[in-house]
Amino acid sequence: LIFLNLGIKDDFLFWLGAIACALGILSIFWGRYAEGKGKLVNLGNRLVRNELKPAEFIKEYELLKNSKDLVINKPSFEILQLVAIAYDYLDDREHCLATADEIIAVASEKKKTYAKLIKTSFLFFYDKTEEAEKLFTEIQKLKLNFMCLGLMDAILKSDRAMAMGDYKIAEAYNLQMLERAFPKLDNLGKLTAHYQLGEVYEKLQDNEKALSHYRYCVDYGGETALKASAKAAIESLK
Repeated sequence: LIFLNLGIKDDFLFWLGAIACALGILSIFWGRYAEGKGKLVNLGNRLVRNELKPAEFIKEYELLKNSKDLVINKPSFEILQLVAIAYDYLDDREHCLATADEIIAVASEKKKTYAKLIKTSFLFFYDKTEEAEKLFTEIQKLKLNFMCLGLMDAILKSDRAMAMGDYKIAEAYNLQMLERAFPKLDNLGKLTAHYQLGEVYEKLQDNEKALSHYRYCVDYGGETALKASAKAAIESLK
């Protein structure tokens, strides 16, 4: 209107305004989806990674997933990753691996390899070594970005090392993680490191150290399956 009042007549300005209005309407829906996704991710990080209440997050996720009030019902890579972790720490392996497959299915091309590495980590942890090694070998042949290289290194030194019996490598990695100043481990990270160290020292027949790390898991395991597993391990070592 300003340009028209100045005597400048240009159809381009009209169409530019029309496109801007259309994009504005679409941004309302995108904004509501992004806000809802952000809230759920924050909830997942709090319940799963800090308060160690994976079952509570699964319950919240299922309620939202089945809600008829959703503006957009679209699976999210980040949310599904939290769901898979929650199932993992409930020792619900079937649902964890099914969610891992769902993560791969919804991942963009840039995130597809990272999603496959997530599944590989679970497979090694669940002693599905042959399947995990096959997938891991395929991924190693690809050109990997910084995030994938970081996750691959973590798998090599933790889940894969444990599956292959390289306990000294797993020991060094988890001790380093516990001593890391930045970024500091959250409660779930600490629990995982202590539990794996308990397993490492149990395999190395250093029961005193194993008991120390398992006791941490019993004391600070929250509502995870690792708490019960650590308690059973302590009983078997006594």
